[in-house]
Amino acid sequence: MARSGWRRSAEMASLDPAAEQTWPRPLPAALSLAVLVLAYTFSFIDRTILSMLVGPVKADLQITDTQVSLLTGIAFALFYTLLGLPIGMWVDRGSRRGIAAAGVAVWSLMTALCGAAQSYAGLLLARIGVGAGEAALSPAAYSLIPDLFRPEHRSRAQGVYGMGACFGSGLAFLIGGWTIAAVSKMPPLHLPLFGELGGWRLVFFVVGLPGVLVALLVMSIVEPPRRSGVGSSTGEVMARLRKDWRAYGVIFVGCTVINIGFHALSAWGPAMLGRVHHLGQAQIGLVMGAAFLGPGCLALLVGGTLADRALMRGRLDGNLLNGMAGALGAALVLGALAFDPPTGVTIGLILVAAFFLMLCIGAAPAALQMIAPPRMRGRMSAAYMVALNLIGMGIGPTATAALTDFAFRDPLAVGRSIGVVAFFAGLASAALIAAGRPHFRRAAEALQRPTA
Repeated sequence: MARSGWRRSAEMASLDPAAEQTWPRPLPAALSLAVLVLAYTFSFIDRTILSMLVGPVKADLQITDTQVSLLTGIAFALFYTLLGLPIGMWVDRGSRRGIAAAGVAVWSLMTALCGAAQSYAGLLLARIGVGAGEAALSPAAYSLIPDLFRPEHRSRAQGVYGMGACFGSGLAFLIGGWTIAAVSKMPPLHLPLFGELGGWRLVFFVVGLPGVLVALLVMSIVEPPRRSGVGSSTGEVMARLRKDWRAYGVIFVGCTVINIGFHALSAWGPAMLGRVHHLGQAQIGLVMGAAFLGPGCLALLVGGTLADRALMRGRLDGNLLNGMAGALGAALVLGALAFDPPTGVTIGLILVAAFFLMLCIGAAPAALQMIAPPRMRGRMSAAYMVALNLIGMGIGPTATAALTDFAFRDPLAVGRSIGVVAFFAGLASAALIAAGRPHFRRAAEALQRPTA
């Protein structure tokens, strides 16, 4: 389809009073998005906080870097993967608001239970529970947002939602640093059923339990009418995936490979700053938190705005162009960590890398909505989140730890490991996105035709 044709159809929809009435009012839509961002923020706080506790957890449970990486990676991704697709089917047919709220409550309680774990096995099971709960939020959110916002505002809205990842990661590092410093000066607390809790165990309770209140808040968001009816059969979804597998592949694989680098940095960046550069917990939290709260959030706003402007010019692959630029930038910047730069340079690289990482990561969900039929958005979004976490969290932390433990055989080489893993992940991501762009454009043009 010609770009001018899509632009004319979008403009006509914008001017049609009847079409205007089908969209939620701006204020309720914006408030609903704000609540979803808050929930997403808490999800990243709860999944990321363990990265700030690597030292005390290792010392208390007597485990290796590789065992820690299983807690930060595959343990979370395992049940996220197993439950993601069934939840996506539920999202396409049930109350998206209720599904999201239930997920928030589950992962919040399981985060608190991480603090009650008395063994490595117990902590592993609790982390699996966190992943199981978090599998519900994003499929519901990615289905809700396109029904809350008009097409010309969706990429920006998706980018704002994606800011929850930056807020959560940044706040997890900041809160983790401050909380660890504060808890270290406190005597252990005695809680009913859980006994004596102190140190890293108390941190999990502090960050986990407030999420139960967020779950109640999620129940207040708008549940807009679905644009194209309720649900679709599994056979229809599979037929769509087979028909446009190259277009979906560029998102499910190309745009998710960069997450290997993201999770390598978020899982092991604090350890690198502490072991190699001798920063204290509060300083580590400040550096990592500033990277995601500053440049990371900026990238999502910039990327979403650029993609929306490209869309109104009739260019359907603006998000993928952002993804390519972000993947290449992240590869080059994080790759420099492999050369053991001094402390000041390392901090600068982390700040710049956060921008490029989020520029790429933020592009994928908005791009997916351009090729996913509305009745299938829940399952398509769930499939994307499964790939995102299985590839990113499943590979990134463990690949980095394995290089440190078995290739370099030196705990002080963790920065080199991050650099190597992120460099190759970024290059692979950029190449896969470039190869899939023509297929994505064809699928997007077919779905966006006014007669489709």
